[in-house]
Amino acid sequence: MKKIPISSQIVILFLIILLLSASAFTVITSFRLHAMAEEETYSRLLAYSTLIENQGPVDPDIGDFRDMKVAFIARYSNNDLLYSNDIGLYLDEDDLATIMKTISDQKEAVICNKLNNYNQETIYYCFSTKDAGRTFLVLVTDSLYVMNMARTNSLQFIIIFFIIIFLSILTIALWSNQFARRLHRIQDHILSLPKSEYQQSYTDDGLDEVGELSRAVEAMRIELKQNEQTKKEMLQNISHDFKTPIAVIKSYAEAQQDGMTDEDSSRIIIAQAEILKNKVNRLLQYNSLEYLSKDREFEDVNMKDVIEEVIQGYRFQTDLIINLDLNEDVYFKGYRENYTTVVDNIVDNARRYAKTKIKIVLKKDRLRIYNDGEPMDESFLKSGFKPYEKGSKGQFGLGMSIVKRTVEFFGMDLIVKNEAIGVSFIITKSKHK
Repeated sequence: MKKIPISSQIVILFLIILLLSASAFTVITSFRLHAMAEEETYSRLLAYSTLIENQGPVDPDIGDFRDMKVAFIARYSNNDLLYSNDIGLYLDEDDLATIMKTISDQKEAVICNKLNNYNQETIYYCFSTKDAGRTFLVLVTDSLYVMNMARTNSLQFIIIFFIIIFLSILTIALWSNQFARRLHRIQDHILSLPKSEYQQSYTDDGLDEVGELSRAVEAMRIELKQNEQTKKEMLQNISHDFKTPIAVIKSYAEAQQDGMTDEDSSRIIIAQAEILKNKVNRLLQYNSLEYLSKDREFEDVNMKDVIEEVIQGYRFQTDLIINLDLNEDVYFKGYRENYTTVVDNIVDNARRYAKTKIKIVLKKDRLRIYNDGEPMDESFLKSGFKPYEKGSKGQFGLGMSIVKRTVEFFGMDLIVKNEAIGVSFIITKSKHK
């Protein structure tokens, strides 16, 4: 199917609407113009009637009535003729009788109307009575003046209408072409983004929807650029992070192969393998967040059970004091396995930085995990927990990125707060939900 440019679609749609509107308007206007012409005819007949009454029979071919054929007849109430002028060209006696009958009971009256005469021609007339009904004056004309006047007005209307149509089409064509060009510029900009590695900026300054679209694309470009930069940094950091334990394992394995081993070699290899396994697990956890779906119904997760399960695994790994203040029946919406990962990552981070103790407080809609370690770098807190973001005291890894993305997916907020002594990680229901 042939592609129709949007500018052509707009012009075609405008033409269809315009033609439909013009058709309806033309029908209505033609009736109105005809009615106006009839009203003007009656007005001129009455003016001619006044002229006759004041000056007597006047030739209708002089003065202001040259463009209008007028016949008249004046009679007394006893039907005697007073004066007449070509009335037989328009009316016969039956037609006159019909008109006379219309106002036979009127003493003083002026009536204007139309009828079809003996030749089935439309005749316009004005009938007046004077002297308490003793005299009658009838003025008639054919439909030629009405038709000429309606035709003249219609022609003027058509000329004006076509000028308006032409100017409208020209305006809408210019506007639609400009509109299409703006969209094409945005399209070209979007297509060029991958090639420019999201470096090239473009914004339409319009205040309409196209301008809003352009600004949305620019915001998307900035976000994609940041994501690409984050991915590059993340890949570099992952390779560096994995390189250390791999190098240690390789060196000790080679030493064992060469017979240069001691009692700690196997223990060091196992420890480094455990470190590498943990890093791989974190990377898999982070990657799995891409596949979280809200199509799966959120569960009511008993957070007390989750916390106790996680802490059980740490009690024999650390000499730190772990205090628990957990309310019963506190449930968070989400998936249990993901909340287990969240709590585990926060506790693991607290274990590495705490000096003497970790305290976990669970209340309604709020979980707080505190450690008495050094405060966090404010610049790191403002970074939004980017993967492998480095603080002033070294690399932070993926753990907190996993925590932040997970709780936000479940409609929660993560707040990290430097206390007078130590740091608190607070998970609470989002205020913007």
